[in-house]
Amino acid sequence: MTSRFHIRPATPDDTAALAALYSAAGRGGLPAGRPVDPAALETLMQTGSAFVVAEAAAGDVAGAVRFHDDDGIAWFDLLVALVAGAGKALVRSVETGAQDRGVRLVRIDLPDGRLPAYFERRGYRTVSRAPGEGGGMQLVLEKRLPLLTVREQRRADAEAIGQLTGEDPWVYEQGARPGVFVAADGDRVVGVVSSRDGGGGLAQVTEPALLDAYLGRGLEAWMVERASTYAETNGYHTAELPITPRTDAVRKALEDRLWYRDSDRYIRRYRDLDPAPDDD
Repeated sequence: MTSRFHIRPATPDDTAALAALYSAAGRGGLPAGRPVDPAALETLMQTGSAFVVAEAAAGDVAGAVRFHDDDGIAWFDLLVALVAGAGKALVRSVETGAQDRGVRLVRIDLPDGRLPAYFERRGYRTVSRAPGEGGGMQLVLEKRLPLLTVREQRRADAEAIGQLTGEDPWVYEQGARPGVFVAADGDRVVGVVSSRDGGGGLAQVTEPALLDAYLGRGLEAWMVERASTYAETNGYHTAELPITPRTDAVRKALEDRLWYRDSDRYIRRYRDLDPAPDDD
């Protein structure tokens, strides 16, 4: 399902809007006591705090959250949402961002009350309790995220591959096909890519097929690289990838992986072609 909010990293230009947001939500002074000073937020950004904001259709900031990684755990706090649905979209963005960075655990530190029950419904569990500064209990809740990976296709993936590509799943039900790889979110198949024999030492890498919710998260380049590695290790001297809006969207990532853009395709060379023999 597509979010009705635009989720993006906050910049120093957002400090005034964030200050108004936190003040309106009763989070004055971060965490409490007086109106939020935009300069204080700018200082937080300059000293390592990262914020994500949710913009409503009109461009107004409807919510925000702060996050950071610490020793393989993604933490977030200062979650504020003034529009229904913005908080959910922000939490999801923190979770997907952590997953994309290879982080498996997400934690939030919050006071005991109504919010812990909400997060428990989202798969979080309480891992610690301690007295809070203002009285009451302060809780740490944790969620383990599914592993996001690109792996070889399995027989059980056949139906999902058919839905993603429009191909007959029967072919994939017969077993793992060489050169076919799936992007998997835990046990769920969310994408597929393949490296196919183009003849003459040429491997043809297909455009990555992905569910809409997984587009734009960097999986496309990761999938292409997995198919490319297969081609290289199986004796191909060159791989080609079609130029499409989806592959062009990750052009820099492809170029960083030694693909170059030709007139109608991306090309990756693993070794030079053998020179033609001299004419006698």
